[in-house]
Amino acid sequence: MHIHILGICGTFMGSLALLAKESGHQVTGSDTNCYPPISDQLDEMGIEVIPNYDIDQLKLQPDLIVVGNVMTRGMNIIEHILDNGLAYTSGPKWLGQNILADRKVISVAGTHGKTTTSSIIASALKEMGQDPGYLIGGVPINFDASASLGSSEYFVIEADEYDTAFFDKRSKFIHYRPKTLVINNIEHDHADIFHDIAAIRREFHNLVRILPETAKIIYPAGDEEVERVLNMGCWTASETFMGFDAEWSIIDASCDYQDFSITHKEKTVGKVSWSTIGEHNACNALAAIIAAKNVGVTVEKACQALSQFKSVKRRLECIFDSKNIRVYDDFAHHPTAIQLSCDAIRKKYSSKKILG
Repeated sequence: MHIHILGICGTFMGSLALLAKESGHQVTGSDTNCYPPISDQLDEMGIEVIPNYDIDQLKLQPDLIVVGNVMTRGMNIIEHILDNGLAYTSGPKWLGQNILADRKVISVAGTHGKTTTSSIIASALKEMGQDPGYLIGGVPINFDASASLGSSEYFVIEADEYDTAFFDKRSKFIHYRPKTLVINNIEHDHADIFHDIAAIRREFHNLVRILPETAKIIYPAGDEEVERVLNMGCWTASETFMGFDAEWSIIDASCDYQDFSITHKEKTVGKVSWSTIGEHNACNALAAIIAAKNVGVTVEKACQALSQFKSVKRRLECIFDSKNIRVYDDFAHHPTAIQLSCDAIRKKYSSKKILG
């Protein structure tokens, strides 16, 4: 099948293109902004990217057009697709039906930490000898690309709450049907589509209400918004980390959180020494360890996997280290994420001059 993707250079759509190509489809696409690392991955896979949304590209006569959420009514190419009854779908729907339908899906949702947490879970499964499929909204340094089909029954996906497409305003994650769901946190974000936190809360509850009873939800006990979502109705078992009365916690952490221990029901069950810094990343790691344990990875093995974890590009990534100068590249744009990244740097280098 020839699949043509509109908005192919977005993090999600570019990753979906890799999965479609790996599945044996002919893949082309278009976008007006195409930058590394996604552009590099598409080049390596031999996927042609047309640098515009002109109607002429439809002369390629694709069997199916996958429409990214950057596309809107009023765009000539969208009006042409609708007027001529061409076959189209959304990226999340295509992914859910064609890639995830027969897999045991591990979804990582929340305002912050999705990329790091999902990368750690995939890394832990890989260290266990599994070959998990994954789609991650960034490029894990441990892996060659942001997405892969894998060969095992497990598929790890970063589950974004942003809307699906102009014709489907539900959050993307509603299409993934996970068996294991991590909700790291919930805050107001994406103000272009969510008027307030209540709107986001409703989308998360739409996800919770379709989870089977046999699924598992993993969330931080101290997050009031996550608790509000679950109090709206939850029919699925859960495990909690951090916060008051949480089942899982972090103790004996170094000031930069490169070393810490993990407790389960107040019993120490593992120790972590890794290269990543920051309390927020340690919490991401704990959520990932619980999720990995839920699919058969022991805590000990998950902790060992963390020692090999090389983080994710542009997530507090040290891109220059010489003598007394270190340069970090960080993607954080939400006020809370910026604050957490700054706190991590200050605690790591408390006696150094820091420029941001």
